[in-house]
Amino acid sequence: MRERVRETIRCHRLLERGDGVVIGVSGGPDSMALLHVLLTLRDEYALSLFAVHVHHQLRGAEADADAAFVEGWCRAHGVPCRVERVDVRAHAAARGLGVQAAARELRYEVLRKVAAQEGAGKIALGHHADDQVETVLMRLVRGTGIGGLAGMPVARAEGAATVIRPLLYVRREEIEAYCAAHGVPYRLDASNCSRAYLRNRVRLDVVPLLSALNPRFAEAVCQLAEVARAENAYLEERAREALEAILRRRGADGVILDRRGFARLPLALQRRVVKLILSYLCVDEPDRLFEHVEAVRRLAASDKPAGRHRVTGQWWAETDYDELAFWRGEPHAGDERDFCYPLAVPGHTVVPELGLTIRCRLTNRPLEDGELSAPWAVFDYERLPGPLIVRARRPGDRMTLWGRVGHKKVKDILIDAKVPHRVRRRTPVICAGETILWLPGVRRSAVAPVTAATRRFLYMEVTDDA
Repeated sequence: MRERVRETIRCHRLLERGDGVVIGVSGGPDSMALLHVLLTLRDEYALSLFAVHVHHQLRGAEADADAAFVEGWCRAHGVPCRVERVDVRAHAAARGLGVQAAARELRYEVLRKVAAQEGAGKIALGHHADDQVETVLMRLVRGTGIGGLAGMPVARAEGAATVIRPLLYVRREEIEAYCAAHGVPYRLDASNCSRAYLRNRVRLDVVPLLSALNPRFAEAVCQLAEVARAENAYLEERAREALEAILRRRGADGVILDRRGFARLPLALQRRVVKLILSYLCVDEPDRLFEHVEAVRRLAASDKPAGRHRVTGQWWAETDYDELAFWRGEPHAGDERDFCYPLAVPGHTVVPELGLTIRCRLTNRPLEDGELSAPWAVFDYERLPGPLIVRARRPGDRMTLWGRVGHKKVKDILIDAKVPHRVRRRTPVICAGETILWLPGVRRSAVAPVTAATRRFLYMEVTDDA
């Protein structure tokens, strides 16, 4: 077994010479075999080993005896050992978790902390092939995709360190035989026989049943995990490339995608792109992730120009014409904002409600394109019908347009221009007295046009303070 573990370490580059390795040691056969194997490799790789035993405070005197056993064995073999006590029940209650999930969270927290304190770049865990089988089956029972079928990776990042699983391709019986052959003692956790936990029921009831149908069932599941892991990694890379290709804007407040570009993606990539975004932005409910992904896909494929789906909390997915946006906030919150400010001419006027600044410049000559930033508009200052203000949109607003007789509703102008609702909520109205001059980024009115007779040019530019 030791040679197979050495080969796993070599093939997957789990260890480099001079590594510091924190080893999670429960005292069971898996972790004790792992500790023993790494001890035999310590000189070969010039390793600095640190054993960590996490005391969960769940099993009273039995848990105390486990901790004392690990400490004693490590002391006898010259391995620094730390016992860290954690309150699993309190953590489970505070986070709304099951006992096993809470214990797992706290174990990883402790291992990360010790690795950082000891300057160790690796965290070694004793998961083996039978653990892999149980993990895949548990995920299958709960509902999963290819990523879940990939099971546990042989190595993955964990904070600043890397978790490694040198025993992942070794069966439980091989580990027990190794302990017997090399005189490695271990302790057994009686709770591993309790059917109160799903993993135990899978191990004690489901795996034997399926193994009776196929004696090589465990091997088949491990092969499935290997295939799924490689294919999942490939599809993840393609999904990231697809996301970048259709990404219009990314920020702390969300992302905006090209809706048509999204619709052209294959179904598998659509799901993965949405999953990437939701996992990154907001969704911490893995059991409902598929439900949200499908809701977003249906939204994007709808014939309706606009719609929205609440993902979680204040996070929304929204379609608006050719955009698919993921953003945080409350729908139509911007429509309720009412403001009105006089424009500084010349000067800058900040509109805090919209996070915008309007810059006004008076010149006696036309400006070159390089002197302006978009969006901008220019007017004949001397022909303006009143003092300049910037205000919020109001019901019934109308504006005159170039080449048209009469007025047109601002609402219809925005709809005709296919301005997304999200953008409409941040579109100010710039007026001269009661006359609307400009909807920045949308349309300019026919008022005060620049002509050959213009002597004073008013340039207005709008910048996004965000």
